[in-house]
Amino acid sequence: MTHIQPQSATTLEIAIDESVAPEARVASSIPEIRRLKLVTRPSGLLPFLIYEYGLEPLSRYLPNLYDLIDQGRQWERYRGTHKAIHDGLGFIGYTAQIINPPARRLAWADFQLHLGRLRDNEGDLVNIDGIVTLSSPVRSKLRRVFFGHDFPAAEGGYTTHGNCIWGDDSGVRIAGSDVKWSFGRTHDVSAAFTESELTALGIWIEPVASNYWALNDTIWADDEFLWADPAEQSRRSTIADAFLSFPVWMRFDDAVGDTIGFRLARSLPIAAKASGPIVIKGARYAINRVSPTHIYAYAHTGFGDGNGSVAASVALVANGTVSEAPGRLWRTDVAGGVEIAPTPLPIEFGETVRDKVQMLLELA
Repeated sequence: MTHIQPQSATTLEIAIDESVAPEARVASSIPEIRRLKLVTRPSGLLPFLIYEYGLEPLSRYLPNLYDLIDQGRQWERYRGTHKAIHDGLGFIGYTAQIINPPARRLAWADFQLHLGRLRDNEGDLVNIDGIVTLSSPVRSKLRRVFFGHDFPAAEGGYTTHGNCIWGDDSGVRIAGSDVKWSFGRTHDVSAAFTESELTALGIWIEPVASNYWALNDTIWADDEFLWADPAEQSRRSTIADAFLSFPVWMRFDDAVGDTIGFRLARSLPIAAKASGPIVIKGARYAINRVSPTHIYAYAHTGFGDGNGSVAASVALVANGTVSEAPGRLWRTDVAGGVEIAPTPLPIEFGETVRDKVQMLLELA
């Protein structure tokens, strides 16, 4: 007769074990239990296995119970590490770069995430917060998540004066999460001023007839040519200066043409330049007040502007007036003005995302 006592068992313990012979009743069941847990896994057994493995907190992120058991057990092995955070985000379809603060900071355990893409919807944010909190070390805290819009707080250095952070990081908080979220998108629009738009603003100037490019016998290598007609340069510069004197707003309309809101915009005279800091439609431009070829107009919505609405089109409104107290950047009371370059542009506004619309308007 065999027994199931350890090698350190005494003679009395072995004798008692053999007299009761428990192996005869349970030994054959041990392989079956293993097969049920690892191979067969009937659906009715899954809730008990999830309880046994301690995977209940993960169930809201992996609703398929088989995936929960297979992937959840591996996730548990790395829980409290960067790999667990990456795996956890993968459960809900996201990737991210983990950004830890310098070890010298008092809040050295508060980390940030640079998401690989914009969140699909606001409802995903609480899930991101939840799965990362489950995956990270207990002493760590997810402080902020961003994508496309990241303005970190300035750090002054290591001196007494600089051992602090000035200002604050970009982002907002939402209900159900203590994390700061900061997302941004950029939308490019290109168009040309029309004669009717500039006439409505009272700044249209007729093109000037010129023989600047008349045929002559000058050898190109022996002469110095300006690559733009001075008269045309002066015309465009005059129109641009006049346009810059008007207040401009970016107007967002929904699918039925109703206005969602206006965001205060800025406008600048620009011309193409290979090293220019302004990038739109893949081309580079720089401010040029002497010989501008375009007007660059842009607006940057704030967090929560238009939240819950979906824009279908955007237009620039020049020389509009406001009826309420001035100073607010997002408003619905802009009246009058001249509509410029109405363009289809779908934008789903959100509480945690800022949308930058930049328009490249050619001076006709």
